[in-house]
Amino acid sequence: MEIPRVVSEFATVVTALVIVLDPLAIVPVLIGLTNNRTAKECRRLAYRIVAGATVLLLFFTITGSWVLQLFGVTLNDLRIGGGLLLLLISLKMVVEGRISSGREEDYRAAIVPLISPLLVGPGAITAAVVLAAIHGVWFTALAGLVSMLICLLIFLSAGFVQRLLGESGTDLVTRVMGIIVATIAVGYIRDGIFSSIKDFRNL
Repeated sequence: MEIPRVVSEFATVVTALVIVLDPLAIVPVLIGLTNNRTAKECRRLAYRIVAGATVLLLFFTITGSWVLQLFGVTLNDLRIGGGLLLLLISLKMVVEGRISSGREEDYRAAIVPLISPLLVGPGAITAAVVLAAIHGVWFTALAGLVSMLICLLIFLSAGFVQRLLGESGTDLVTRVMGIIVATIAVGYIRDGIFSSIKDFRNL
């Protein structure tokens, strides 16, 4: 009876993390970023994003929120700052139909916001900290690794989706998703501002 309970609990934590990470929302953004890139470069990008996100997620799972407190950064600050970064990305997606201009430095710079706040955002950080407190640090860390493996499998499918849509379809999807990313960004900024005001009033 004990093993099924542990497996069920582990599956629950993994599912919760995958939901808050929301890798499916990043697939269209990946398609826009990897437009006119080779299959090898697309796979390399997926590995980079998942590797960076895994390190970040495990970092907050193990350390909790004390690092944020050390630098005086709140989750609301992450929401506002991350929202502003996403808003800049979304504008480029809508106007140009892609994130990167093709230059290697722009390509690398675009990876960082995909890792955080788009994949490992305030919601994922909060979930990792809370789940670690409830289920234990190493139990949650292992669940985090499995959830990131699921994200990787989803990201690796982005190349197939891109080939299926073609260049014109990819351009259209990228622009439409740019609008959606913009709404997500505005939501981050709004929640961050309103929560900060609420916290200030409670002082």
